[in-house]
Amino acid sequence: MTKVLIVDDLEGVRRMLSYALEDDYNVLQASNGLEAIELAHSLHPDVIVMDLDMPVMDGAEATRHIKANPSLADIKVLAVTAQNDSEKSRLIKDDCDAFIEKPFQVDELVEAVKRLSLK
Repeated sequence: MTKVLIVDDLEGVRRMLSYALEDDYNVLQASNGLEAIELAHSLHPDVIVMDLDMPVMDGAEATRHIKANPSLADIKVLAVTAQNDSEKSRLIKDDCDAFIEKPFQVDELVEAVKRLSLK
């Protein structure tokens, strides 16, 4: 079964997305970018749904670490952000495989995960 790692500092968001994806995917969770990197190494998810704005390590930095590592670079990263600044736009273009802006409909996110998991 395809593994999806949801990375968000808000437990309610992680729970909501897990519920939306759990019927079709093996869902894992992390609360910050550092945990995401650790889980990427140990469990190698197929897709990471990465919030870009988090404490400890933000999603932008975590994505750069993951994509720079040859053993993890094949993991698809779906960036989730409310910000639309040039640094985030560059990251999305250069490092992430897709992005979705907050606020989003859960169905949109589920469809984006589905598209990435089929690539």
